[in-house]
Amino acid sequence: FVSIATILMISEIAEILSKSTKDCYDQKTAISFSGGIDSTVILTVLQKEKIGIFTLGIKGSQDLENSRKIADEMKLKITEIIAQEKQILDTYAKVCQLLPLDMLIVEILIPVYLVAKAASEAGYKNLLFGSGAEEVFAGYEKYYRTYEEGKDVELMLKEEFRTLPERDIKYVKIICNHFGIEPKFPFYNKELADLMFKVPIKERLDNRKIKKGILRKAAALLGVS
Repeated sequence: FVSIATILMISEIAEILSKSTKDCYDQKTAISFSGGIDSTVILTVLQKEKIGIFTLGIKGSQDLENSRKIADEMKLKITEIIAQEKQILDTYAKVCQLLPLDMLIVEILIPVYLVAKAASEAGYKNLLFGSGAEEVFAGYEKYYRTYEEGKDVELMLKEEFRTLPERDIKYVKIICNHFGIEPKFPFYNKELADLMFKVPIKERLDNRKIKKGILRKAAALLGVS
């Protein structure tokens, strides 16, 4: 269930997302594209611009299949990075040198490293990521579990959004800067977050199966099918 008040906000959410994404763009911009809703929104807003599209996965992975399908529909060319086992292990060691962090965090950063490297080698200077979308639109499964436990999900979301520059965004910046790339984050937008945090948490957690229902409604207004 989404209230009338929230429905009336959706066009504003779409406008903010569109402006935030366009503000991140210049002629040497690429996108880290997974085929998911976050990166598809970014790509849809910029599809008429000259933009590099880099997608990474192992052979036969869902990310590659989704990315190919969406790029085909938009008649856009993507650069595929098909990671091999040795390459992943080598990259793990390189990421550890840059960021000696917990093993699970390092694993998540391996795709960032490989995409940033490929984008840099192709001459791009900016790389767009979907960081912030999960916190703004309540996209992680853990938020649903926390809500079921009767804990304060609202406080959790606001704190995780506030501290993103100290965690995920910081790590992505370190890796990208290593390759002379500036990462940009259209979803990490205070105006967007302030608006979404006005939406009752029950509505943000409306559809557990597909998640981020409000983002999907805003995405439809932006042309995402």
